[in-house]
Amino acid sequence: MLALWLALLSCQAHAESAMEVRYISDAPRYQEYIEILRTALDKTIPEYGPYVMSHPEAEMNEPRYMADAVSGKSVNLVWGSTSVERERTLIPIRIPLGKGLLGYRIGLIRAGEQARFSGVKTRDDLKRFTFGMGPGWGDIAICRHAGLTVWIDPYEKLFKMLTAGRFDFYSRGVNEIFTEFQAFHLSEQGIAVEKDLLLHSIYPFYFFVSPAEPRLASRLKMGLEKMLNDGSFDAIFWKYNQANIERAGLARRRVIELANPALPPDTPLDDHRLWFVPSARRP
Repeated sequence: MLALWLALLSCQAHAESAMEVRYISDAPRYQEYIEILRTALDKTIPEYGPYVMSHPEAEMNEPRYMADAVSGKSVNLVWGSTSVERERTLIPIRIPLGKGLLGYRIGLIRAGEQARFSGVKTRDDLKRFTFGMGPGWGDIAICRHAGLTVWIDPYEKLFKMLTAGRFDFYSRGVNEIFTEFQAFHLSEQGIAVEKDLLLHSIYPFYFFVSPAEPRLASRLKMGLEKMLNDGSFDAIFWKYNQANIERAGLARRRVIELANPALPPDTPLDDHRLWFVPSARRP
């Protein structure tokens, strides 16, 4: 009886001491980030101990979960594009998830309209089109800074709004577009992947931690550094992205550079371990 009581007490103490990681969602499109998160936490168990992961039942949009992360009550870890303001209110872990691949954008367009885009050569040529994006997305500022017109709607509505003609080009990351195209049966909705253009901006996408959880931030930074050093960070990157990179045909696309006006000065641009380049190949 005493042994059972001690075992229960030990389990209770273990649960109470486990670090709580309350992240935003386990939606399929986030599985790469969740695997990175779990791996970083696993690699720091010797230094920081056990952890438990959880997420809200209802998925929140980006402005909502970023605001909630400031207090850390419902979520204490989020992921998203960076900005000076975001790095002021949350703790950034400046190791870009997806190695900056989200900064390489190709478009969803209405089927049959490829010819409208095949003649685009310059940034000014893009001004003929309206670009669809979700609330709070970092590329809104990038496109507006370039003088482009932006249509904003919730993520779930944007596919229908494209079909309905509310905008012309739904800008998606190379790592997103083909998965979404298949998952949402977009060809059946009259949507196609644009074939010629590659829009590029420096677009860091980080883990951000609530300012109420500095120990979690330190743990994640340590874990991600371990992953960079032992190759597991790159292994996860290629696991999730190799097929999409190859399918996108980056080398044959015309690249149009778009400046990121929200890029913070502390962005680690000189650390070449952190960034994807189109000429990269899986080791």
